[in-house]
Amino acid sequence: MRKLNIGIIGVGYWGKKIVEEYTQLANAGERVDIRCVSDLNEENLSYCRQRFGIAQGCQEYEKLLAMPEIDAVNICTPNETHYQVCVDALNMNKHVLLEKPMTLKASQAHELVRLAENKGLNLSVGHIFRFNNALRKARDLVNDGFFGDIYYLDLQWTTLMKMANRDIITDLAPHPFDIINFLTDMWPTRVTCRAKSYRRDNREEVAFITAELDNVAMGHMHLSWLMPGKTRQVRISGSEKSAQIDCLSQSVRISDGEKTHDLKVEANNTIRSELMHFLQCIRKSNSGKTYNNDNHGMLGARVVELLEAARKSLKENKTVLVGRSHL
Repeated sequence: MRKLNIGIIGVGYWGKKIVEEYTQLANAGERVDIRCVSDLNEENLSYCRQRFGIAQGCQEYEKLLAMPEIDAVNICTPNETHYQVCVDALNMNKHVLLEKPMTLKASQAHELVRLAENKGLNLSVGHIFRFNNALRKARDLVNDGFFGDIYYLDLQWTTLMKMANRDIITDLAPHPFDIINFLTDMWPTRVTCRAKSYRRDNREEVAFITAELDNVAMGHMHLSWLMPGKTRQVRISGSEKSAQIDCLSQSVRISDGEKTHDLKVEANNTIRSELMHFLQCIRKSNSGKTYNNDNHGMLGARVVELLEAARKSLKENKTVLVGRSHL
């Protein structure tokens, strides 16, 4: 089995984490090699040379894509660049792991999905919580009917920070929207969003989003950059039992209304699990084998549809119908 050669486009805060995980995978014996990194900031390229020993770096990502030996790329650039960089990568016949949100427009996201399918390439999206062992345990319990009928999901994604050029819906809502689908295997059909900015003139810093499913179940999201302490929490309320899931500590607490107990969950490195899955998908794709991509591009496109619905709801002050509820 030959090595897979990877390029990383964008090695800022998140891209450096991706580079570190690939490096550790290679050191542990995984057949993978980072052949080149690209970033507009020369300091980020220098960091990758000094910290990880990556000799090849360039500011123009087109130079990286032109390298015939590179099999796949991770795109960790700013949100507004995702579409064009991904189009260019797919047109150069590279498999792609694209960070969330996949694009800023649903039409562009679906275009990327079609392009990847037409070229027979793997397109994955960085919905990393699909690889979180606590959420995977909760999904198994949902599928087994452990909770009875699901009444609602409550998802809290909060911390205290300042983001100069991002709005909280685009930046944080992709994960809760995706988790709703991951846990229930359904997509919201109605979305209602209220949001405000307090420390700046525009770009929302806090949002409350209600997502209604086809049946009686609902999801409610609390997103905030104004709340001290980092919280990534999911609560499941069902007719028989409920659960509280801390996605950071990967803990699951079950309640039947009278007693509570903690489930045993072996916490995992979600970034590493996502990258390992990406590599496995590439190898199976290259060999012509059928495979299940747990974070394939269509999931990312559906999430972008929901982001558009949330923004439309906020702008027009009404509940927005989304359409399909299943893939």
